[in-house]
Amino acid sequence: MSLGIEVKKGRIDRRWQQEDLAQAAGISRKYLSQIENDRVDPRFSIVQRLARALGVSLDTLGREEKSPPGPPTKRQRTRRTALGG
Repeated sequence: MSLGIEVKKGRIDRRWQQEDLAQAAGISRKYLSQIENDRVDPRFSIVQRLARALGVSLDTLGREEKSPPGPPTKRQRTRRTALGG
């Protein structure tokens, strides 16, 4: 599952509103919504704060179904180009 789905699942399991989790993690509700809907790729420090707020391990939030790697996404290509690679 994606990070966003795991975060949302954890929040719903605790019967929290987005505002509750956002406040506990020190982020805005709007940013949390973007994370839950996989619209942004949060920094590692934000993922740590979400895991701590939800009382779960980083492994729980980072768990993904592994599939064979596909071609790089537009974001990955742009970043690689910007980094000179």
